[in-house]
Amino acid sequence: MKKLLAAILCGAMVLSLAACGGGSESTASGTTSGGGAASGEAASGGSDTLRVINQQDPGTFDPAGVDDQSYFQVVRQIYEPLFKLNNDGTVENWLCEEYSYDDDTHLRVTLRDVQFSDGTPLTAEDVLWSLQRIRDETLPAISAIQGINFEECQVVDDKTLVIATDGPQATLLARLAYPGTGIASKAAHEAAGGDWLNGAAIGTGPYALKEYVAGDRTEYVANENYWREGEPKVPNLQMRHITDDTTRSTEAKALGADIIYNINSREIEAVDAVEGVHTIEELGTNTTYLMLNSKMAPLDDPAVREAITYAINVQQTVDLIYGDFGSAGSGMVAPGVLGYDETSFQEHYGHGYDPETAKQMLADAGYPDGIELTMLTDIGDSTRNDIAEAFQAQMAPAGITLNIVMLENVVLYNRVAQGDQHHMVLYGLTCSDFEADGLLNQILPGSSNSKMTGFDDPHFVELINIGASTMDRTEREQAWKDALNYLAEADVMIPVWHKALVAAVGDNVEGFELCRDYEEHYLQGVSLS
Repeated sequence: MKKLLAAILCGAMVLSLAACGGGSESTASGTTSGGGAASGEAASGGSDTLRVINQQDPGTFDPAGVDDQSYFQVVRQIYEPLFKLNNDGTVENWLCEEYSYDDDTHLRVTLRDVQFSDGTPLTAEDVLWSLQRIRDETLPAISAIQGINFEECQVVDDKTLVIATDGPQATLLARLAYPGTGIASKAAHEAAGGDWLNGAAIGTGPYALKEYVAGDRTEYVANENYWREGEPKVPNLQMRHITDDTTRSTEAKALGADIIYNINSREIEAVDAVEGVHTIEELGTNTTYLMLNSKMAPLDDPAVREAITYAINVQQTVDLIYGDFGSAGSGMVAPGVLGYDETSFQEHYGHGYDPETAKQMLADAGYPDGIELTMLTDIGDSTRNDIAEAFQAQMAPAGITLNIVMLENVVLYNRVAQGDQHHMVLYGLTCSDFEADGLLNQILPGSSNSKMTGFDDPHFVELINIGASTMDRTEREQAWKDALNYLAEADVMIPVWHKALVAAVGDNVEGFELCRDYEEHYLQGVSLS
């Protein structure tokens, strides 16, 4: 099928591939003192180094510093949250040994007897500090702590913490599984003067930071104090950072690493044909959206935004670029996420591609000569860049001139954060807790991705708050549908593609699976034969 898809693509349109991004080379070192597995050889008797390739150079090791799945693949090896989400959506205790509710707004957490990688004990004060600084520093992970009332939180003793909330928080445990809420050592942070590249990156995770070479790789060594017996199974971890998905696919075919995340979807069949490597796929909870900045003219006019929905052909574009890998947008959130509503989606977007109607709508809105817009995309994601170029061609007959600006992910995020430097952006948002609030909390005013749309409608916020405080699952599902329906009516986010996850895995790799939630992918249980 993929060979046929390639042929269709070549015949239908010429789409460019993004170049691989680079960076200046600098190093940072972490404080380590050995590894949990025996040094020299892994517990499996194979290689002593697990080689992984992901798509993002972290730039920092602040656990809450960047809101991106590929970033979590880097920092989740160092830090751990209170809870863990499994692929079936169930919540598992992690650093939290046990919990109970004193009442609807007070969660009592008892911590495991765990040490940081520097040998110091994990305390309730470390947990409260790690969570509160997300709010105090307005870090990208802020969507995960929505509703926590830090003024009422209480450290009872070294191992007990009471987390207070402003009201009932139905998805609090799942949100506290977010890798951005990973717990760091307060003492190490203070001793290092807050420098995450030089001493502050101390967590309870399976690995400790050994060396970071900007633009190239991160080296880890096993945490000798790790609390899970027999893990990590491989004592050394090397994670190379390659932004371009086509280059990652080339590495997979050359057996350049044991695990390679997010290869180009058009290369899956070619990678599977190579001896010694295979691909694995998993349904994700992420959706790629065309985000429309409602604060920037002419998109501040709802009629113009509605015209955009007629000026793009989502189904054809996804069919050409992704084939049967994932699926075209069929709801405001991905299938399987609580709040998914295909019927409501069809009511808003079922009209399909109609550039003549779009052109007339623009004229009626006061733009008879058309409009010019700027779209931002991630330079390392060639498929999103292909989508952008397809939309560019489709918008032209409607009188829309689309300028595409390809940027490194971090640069793109910083530009979006300014609020007035983009009309549109292609970006993926994840319902990592398997409920619609995973998306909705990320676009609330003041949250990590709110500037992408600038949609700060008070009634929208009210609808989200209703869902967040509704403890009954059936009633909460309807509340999420109401909020998503209101979002769809505003035409600030057009769902384009429901994501599937893919990785190229060496045939000698055992114990690896893709994580559907935050795509952080646990490596401590992986062994090499």
